[in-house]
Amino acid sequence: MKKILVLLVFVLAFANLSAQTGKEVVQSCITAMRIDKLDSFKTASVRASLYQQGQKVSIRYFSKDYGEDDAAESKVRLETSSMGKETAIVYADEEVFQVVPKYEELDERALAQLMQISQFLFPTHNLMVLVKDTTDNTVLSLLEGTVKFNDKNCKKVALASSENPEEILQYIFFDEATNWFQGVEIPGSEVVTITCSNFKRAKGYVYPAAVKLLSNNKKILEVEIDKIELDINLEDSLFERKK
Repeated sequence: MKKILVLLVFVLAFANLSAQTGKEVVQSCITAMRIDKLDSFKTASVRASLYQQGQKVSIRYFSKDYGEDDAAESKVRLETSSMGKETAIVYADEEVFQVVPKYEELDERALAQLMQISQFLFPTHNLMVLVKDTTDNTVLSLLEGTVKFNDKNCKKVALASSENPEEILQYIFFDEATNWFQGVEIPGSEVVTITCSNFKRAKGYVYPAAVKLLSNNKKILEVEIDKIELDINLEDSLFERKK
């Protein structure tokens, strides 16, 4: 009888997994990690360290109204310190500029770098965009089953564009037990992998405090988040031009 019950539990679990769609898995993650709360927070402050090629970069990150539909309202400041050199880059009024060590207007490459750092500090936020894209049918998601990823049993979701459903753009992995986001894998001649671990909470929002970027299983960089503070007072002067 005990063996029958164990088998029944296994069959029911498998049936539940098979019945889920890729979009439902992503939505379960958003609910479990309270990622939807991010858009309700007006400000954020992050202390982190980035490690690349044996070099440590200390990071202070500030954002105000980031992710608003009106991009003109979004403000971001990124401060870095490494080997005695300090810099501060600001995105405000839809422009990007440097304020430390001296004022300088910057181009789109600096903005791309700023957004890339933002994605490493808040890697789960893109899942909200993904749900919208799957609703709009611009991206197709397919649950491929359970695999081992990041030393955990994970649900594997494949993403493809609706225009070319045969070409997999990337795979996303979610912890089978918690539904928490574990990382992504981008296939190709050079397989790019992002893994997330050491999860913490800030006002209910669950975030990975350790994020790694790998290329063909070789670590390229690692970000360790010391602290995230949400909905705190940030002075507008942080995002002002200081010529």
